[in-house]
Amino acid sequence: MSAFEPSTIVDQGMSVRNLLDTAFAQPAAPATRDSGLTFTALTSGAWKEFLLGPGAGPGRSGSWDEQLAVLWKRVVAECGEAQRLANEHAIDWELAPHESKAVLALCGPDDVIIDVAAAALATQREQWELERRFAQIHRRLPSDLSGLVPADVGALRSGLLDEQDFRTSTYTVQQERAVRWLRALTGTAAYLAAVHMVPAPLALDVVTTAPLDEPTRDALRLPAPWSLITHDAVPLRAAQADDDELAALIEDGVCVGLEPVILGGLLASQPDGRLDTTSGFLLISSLDATGKRCQVLQPTAYGDHGGGRVLYGYAAQLAFARWTQPPALPDPGPRPTSRSSLGRIATSEAGRAGGFHGVRVLDFTPPPEGPPEQRTAPTGSRGPLVVGTWRRAHWKPGVRIGIRDSDGRLVGPVYKDGAVEGVTFTRERRFFLRARVRADLPLAPATPVYRIPNPGAASR
Repeated sequence: MSAFEPSTIVDQGMSVRNLLDTAFAQPAAPATRDSGLTFTALTSGAWKEFLLGPGAGPGRSGSWDEQLAVLWKRVVAECGEAQRLANEHAIDWELAPHESKAVLALCGPDDVIIDVAAAALATQREQWELERRFAQIHRRLPSDLSGLVPADVGALRSGLLDEQDFRTSTYTVQQERAVRWLRALTGTAAYLAAVHMVPAPLALDVVTTAPLDEPTRDALRLPAPWSLITHDAVPLRAAQADDDELAALIEDGVCVGLEPVILGGLLASQPDGRLDTTSGFLLISSLDATGKRCQVLQPTAYGDHGGGRVLYGYAAQLAFARWTQPPALPDPGPRPTSRSSLGRIATSEAGRAGGFHGVRVLDFTPPPEGPPEQRTAPTGSRGPLVVGTWRRAHWKPGVRIGIRDSDGRLVGPVYKDGAVEGVTFTRERRFFLRARVRADLPLAPATPVYRIPNPGAASR
């Protein structure tokens, strides 16, 4: 028998799938698709299908809770709480039954109840308090969450938790256990994560990136065990739109109103850097019943459904894009956490650029364009094009990149005669923004370029 017995209070009776019914009860999202998918509230199966994929109907529990339990086991170890349990209470965290339930509390020697959730969060409390103070000094978040800067990461991340989360719980109210478990898991992991920010002009393209091909998915390598990526608000309806709907949104101007929006995500990697697809999390914001904006990291499955495609789009940016390193902060002085020191940092260029939070910013530079491709009209062609289209943002493998010398000059041709792979050019994956194809022509009423699969449509 192990040195401890799991207490009865560890039995997490409320499924995470049921938790999705209560996380964002207000307001309703006014997004309707021709296919019949309507976002009305999280009581509908459509929300769960967006986050977890087809088959995630209302009230279904099971394996998803077990997947999150695996990540919870990992987070408690990585934040240092597992080692403290071993040192102070002779408890082996590896022996707790993580794969079957959420271990929120343990009954240790002498019947001492140890609140694991509170203890894990306590390891990040100092950073949370400091980040929250910085956010109060820096500025209030824009009401429409537009024009975010790297220094706003503190307000976004600290807003995931509140004072109540750090307090020891009795777990007497069964309905609150899953909520506490999920907040402890995501809140702790968010502070263990390396932070990345996508500039505002790229937010929509990153969220609506076309599905990755299998070789690109296999090549994904993340820069840290946990990565938090943030950006300006993108309406959730844009993330679940097909090509025709997305083109219409772009033409109309994507507007952020009262509906839920996506602000980023939290991704994990395996020890070798490969993407850990056990689960990801989308940072979703909405207004509560009082009109106050809140944000929550929602469990999201990787896959070919709406939320899963967004996670893969984030992973591709983390794996293949260039990111600037956090700038060095000015000398904070003898009292680095005082209000005056934080104020100096908040008003400094390095502070606004995310140096205080260690933010890496996406540095996107379009690849050099090759010569125009010569096309001949195919047999049976109906004639010249009469309409234009929108091409969804996408990753393209095998793009030729010219090799340069120490002075930054190309060492040889990239496309023309004499171009030699490995000598004058290499090949890389590159990200291409959404583009208007033949902008001189009117848009077609419905002309898909990248058709997003909708596996659940046939079952509706």
